[in-house]
Amino acid sequence: MLDLDNEADDLVLLENGLVVPPGPKTKSKWQPSGVLDSNGQFVENSISWSSSNDPVNSEPARPDDNSIARVSGTYMFAGISYGHFGHFITESLSRIWALDELRDKIDGLVFTPKFQMVDNMRPFDVYRELLDGLGVDLPILCPTGPIRIDRLYVPKQGFGLGDLTGGSRKFRDYINHHAGRSVTAKGGRKIYISRSELPRDRGGILGEAKLEEYLAAEGYEIFHPQKATKLDQLAQYKQAERIIAVDCSPLHLVGYVGNADQRVGIITRRSMAFGEQFVRQLTEFKGMTASVINALENDWLPANTHRPSRSSFGEVRLSRMYEQFKSAGLIDGDTPWEDLTTEERNADLHRQEQRHEIGFKPLRADDSFVSSFSAESNAG
Repeated sequence: MLDLDNEADDLVLLENGLVVPPGPKTKSKWQPSGVLDSNGQFVENSISWSSSNDPVNSEPARPDDNSIARVSGTYMFAGISYGHFGHFITESLSRIWALDELRDKIDGLVFTPKFQMVDNMRPFDVYRELLDGLGVDLPILCPTGPIRIDRLYVPKQGFGLGDLTGGSRKFRDYINHHAGRSVTAKGGRKIYISRSELPRDRGGILGEAKLEEYLAAEGYEIFHPQKATKLDQLAQYKQAERIIAVDCSPLHLVGYVGNADQRVGIITRRSMAFGEQFVRQLTEFKGMTASVINALENDWLPANTHRPSRSSFGEVRLSRMYEQFKSAGLIDGDTPWEDLTTEERNADLHRQEQRHEIGFKPLRADDSFVSSFSAESNAG
């Protein structure tokens, strides 16, 4: 179990430490990978966790000596590299707190990939601006095979998902000192972080266009982070005084570069407790005023799935959302919002079906919607 409050032995130094990435064909959740010491013993600090009691990697077998490459110098083991944005900015960065102690002592960082990729360095190329904006400016290794390093520091994970979103003291200190320090705040004072133009297979909320109209009337700018550079995203999240978003990855960046004067509304878009996790990060890292806006009525799932996920859509009550935004001090208007009609909701569901090329079904029974995909298959 990972205890973020226990700082004993949270940074160890190995002579001739062995970094073992996952094999080329392993795809299990608990990848055998991590760090072995010079005697072949698994180093506990190299375990990565998706929550305090859910490890991501498991002890790897000691590789054959002939398969091990030698790397000279002193490095820091930085954990697992993920290609997915949300996992990268949380789990892949969870050990950078140790740079405050090691920056002038090491030649670079070494990661293990979650899975072997065609190019293991691809995530670091994609997120290079973001790394710079978070003060991570050292050379990076992400090997395809095992490497033995002259001297290897192995810090314990200091942040993550689930019950780890409060972070360790050292991780919070690092973030609050370094994240966004070189970025000049700019952009709108009130923003809605939209999902309406994300690529296919990414879910959201039904009737988002209508919500955007209501928020625009309140002075909110509609911000599409995927259209902005990573540095411009950080700049916007530093600048905004009021921020509204569904429970999605950009809120982690808000927690990295935001400030205590910001007010944040987190819309529940699926029957999962992600909103509370974001509240914990935003309040414990920055002292923000953060509110969960839960007006969820139903989850609409892709027909080939059975539970809410990043690809599902939330059906929400805009009238209830209005009341909660008003109570949280995020909107000022006195005219209540109108809910989507059943016809509007169904039209948006059909639009999403065409856009994602898959049928949708309700998590909780609803006989007022007939999937266009079902209709077509029945007609055939």
